[in-house]
Amino acid sequence: MPEPDPHPDVPAPPSTYLVIPYFPGDRGDPKTDRPVPAPAVSYACPSIHVTGTPGPGVFWPGEPFRVAVEVANFGVGTSAAAVSVIVWWSTATSGFTDLRWFGQAVVAVPSHGGRATTVPMTNSIPADAGPHVCLLVRATAVNTPLPAGAGPDPVHDPHWAQLNLVTAPVPPGQAPFPFEFAWSAGNPGARTARYVVTARPTEAVVLRTLARTLGARPVLADDLRLAVDGGEGPRVLELEAGESRELHLAGVLGTPLEQSTFTAIDIVQEDVTGDGEGRITGGIGLILRADTGDGRAAPS
Repeated sequence: MPEPDPHPDVPAPPSTYLVIPYFPGDRGDPKTDRPVPAPAVSYACPSIHVTGTPGPGVFWPGEPFRVAVEVANFGVGTSAAAVSVIVWWSTATSGFTDLRWFGQAVVAVPSHGGRATTVPMTNSIPADAGPHVCLLVRATAVNTPLPAGAGPDPVHDPHWAQLNLVTAPVPPGQAPFPFEFAWSAGNPGARTARYVVTARPTEAVVLRTLARTLGARPVLADDLRLAVDGGEGPRVLELEAGESRELHLAGVLGTPLEQSTFTAIDIVQEDVTGDGEGRITGGIGLILRADTGDGRAAPS
């Protein structure tokens, strides 16, 4: 006679539990690993591998590049899971509402913490799209898609991830240096929602993580002056389902950047609908990097 289950109220581990990892040891645990905790960077998932571009956060519109995605499986099944990975691109946004297909691949991912990387998917961004684009990725088991209505959630849902870096060149040694940046805030949900959008200097601990991605030395620029749509402080928006709205950031960098250094700005969009705490919808990392390039070469 089989032994009774000592924990009848605890659900059995799933046979497939997929995660697009943001940091070493990332198991996608909703208690400890989501939302993505610092010093990991929620807008720059290192499991999204991009090649054939000038550098992180820089694209050549109209020219092909390659994207490969690493996926982990913490399920307890006895066989590898067939995983469908889809990559979309979007113009710069802090809330994905207008997704354009980039590529799709299927990869077998072993269970019990196994990892696998897709073959590189090759495509190009249309020449009229501009150089500032974002990548969004979703990984699902082939026979078990996400629940209907589950929108993009790269900050909280381990099936999703984003690479949302935008690099802007700064003349080395020049300060003060004024700059501007435009992007869209969007409502990826199914209902009207209220959002707060904030632009702020990136924390030192996150700058150090970005330094490994960029291969450059970080500079903490506490003297950044930032204004969203002409006003200092957070911008409050109410957006209908699927609606997006263009916003503009104007800033002044007071700290001169030497060659091979950078600083960064976090653009964060939070859903503050209702009385609860704000829930981060998405974000963009705006990288200000010293560069003497020719307008086409990668920052160095």
